[in-house]
Amino acid sequence: MEYDEMFTVLSMCFAPVAKDEWRQLAEGPLWSDFLDAARRGLQDDGAFGAPESPMARARVRCPLQEFLSAGEVKALFAPPTCDEKRLFAARHFTGGLPASAVPVESLYAPWSNGALPSPFSKAEGMYQGDSARYMRDLVERMGMEVPPEFAACADHLALELDLVAVMLRSGMREEARRFTAERFSWLTAYRMRLLELADDARFYIGLVDVLLGVRARLAPAPGAEGGKREKDAYARAGRDRSHACI
Repeated sequence: MEYDEMFTVLSMCFAPVAKDEWRQLAEGPLWSDFLDAARRGLQDDGAFGAPESPMARARVRCPLQEFLSAGEVKALFAPPTCDEKRLFAARHFTGGLPASAVPVESLYAPWSNGALPSPFSKAEGMYQGDSARYMRDLVERMGMEVPPEFAACADHLALELDLVAVMLRSGMREEARRFTAERFSWLTAYRMRLLELADDARFYIGLVDVLLGVRARLAPAPGAEGGKREKDAYARAGRDRSHACI
């Protein structure tokens, strides 16, 4: 499994998914392929680079236990059923509930309205912050639309992960690297929220730790790409519709 497919799977873990689609993913060989891609991503300094040769992949052999807790590894090797996934989402991925742990970036960063003054500036736990406006603008510049189910939270983790997958499939590897390195810092605070839940959230904590580990492997992005190349890349992304959310 390539890294674009890995990010698509990660997106599906945090998004509503049809029962048959989730069963095909979680109960078939695709899940094993995903875990192998996650293992490589946690130790691959060339992540998002050129496609690896089989020999290069064979050299990256450290098991997931080297990077995740035993509980996280156990949870990842036994993904939830679709009913279990839906029940967890109903309890924790729904806003306004005492045990909410909605994976939306704005909720874990000080809220602001850009340069405009607002009585809510610096407040936390609010939707539609700078990250939501950034994501909506980026999706539109790439020739796509934010799906209706994410209209109130364009910075939902499922959408951010899906956007990385789109970038990688469209040849925007440096943009994907930069996006991952810059956008996912909020996951540290989100991980702490998951740890506070009474329900067993080790599956989702494990996924977040995979993301944080991949992010940590990415070197700081070099200078920005030239305008024409970036515009052409966005156009290619707009033509690629084989993704989970967008």
